[in-house]
Amino acid sequence: MSANMDNSISRRRFMAQAAAAGAAVLAGGALIAAEPAPPSGPAVVIVRDASRKSIEGMKPDAVIVKKLVDRAVMNLAEKDNVAAAWGRFVSKKDKVAIKFNGLCPNATTHPEVILAVADGILQAGVDPANVIIFDRQTKDVATVRLKENREGMEPRIYGTDGSYGAACKTGPIETQLSRILEEADVLVNVPFMKSHVQAGVSGALKNHLGTVPNAAAFHVEDCAYIADINALPQVKDKTRICILDAIYGLFDGGPDFNAKSRWDYHGILASADPVALDTVMEDIIRARRLEEKLTPRNNSIIHITRAAELGLGCADLAGIRRLETEI
Repeated sequence: MSANMDNSISRRRFMAQAAAAGAAVLAGGALIAAEPAPPSGPAVVIVRDASRKSIEGMKPDAVIVKKLVDRAVMNLAEKDNVAAAWGRFVSKKDKVAIKFNGLCPNATTHPEVILAVADGILQAGVDPANVIIFDRQTKDVATVRLKENREGMEPRIYGTDGSYGAACKTGPIETQLSRILEEADVLVNVPFMKSHVQAGVSGALKNHLGTVPNAAAFHVEDCAYIADINALPQVKDKTRICILDAIYGLFDGGPDFNAKSRWDYHGILASADPVALDTVMEDIIRARRLEEKLTPRNNSIIHITRAAELGLGCADLAGIRRLETEI
């Protein structure tokens, strides 16, 4: 754990102790309110590359990206090595599904991020044969510049390709879930940071449009019922950690890539709470949009607020522990 993290934790503990001692102190005849206690809600870790060399052009630096992913998971787990950190989220006996975003070329999860996540899971002792990296279709594997694999001593990489479970209801919409997800014990959600013209933003919650066969059906009412996919027990109960690829992001338009709305953020975000992760991501995108003299967002983010109402996580920035560091 970095010195910055240690200092941040110490500072939070001090403030919490001060708050517990009393809400105000009397000084010079005036009542002075104590500083408010820090948030005690879910953590969202942000780790950024200080060198700003994690990507140049369209080519990420795999070594730097691996360091960012490893540090994000270690900081979230409060562990000082990768295997122990991932051991907080997966066990050796688990079947682990890694869901990436592979729909739109150049607006997808980078393969370097996906492979860094898979490597961490393997370091925790999970059998490679029990790790499946997937999206809706096997062709999405090629879109993120990985190779399909269904056997051997490496993690499996392929798409759902029409293999879905029983029908289920998500709000007013009937759908199905990928059998890959249904048969897994643990889900690791690895989305890409971008804005979206209908959903406002696309992150961890919206990544699950790749686990259903009828994504178009959810593009109604500003994509509100994306939240209901995430409320299904196969998704909610299996999600252990979300790793957001923020090596670069899209601050306008979306879901398709537009070079004019790309900006190099050189970061990785991690959280066990997909709602909190998307809330912080939206705040980062909103800040960039304001820098670009744009409206705060493309559209409503009702799917995030609805997810919070369904009890899936925290959508209140004031209640989220935002832990930021550079390496």
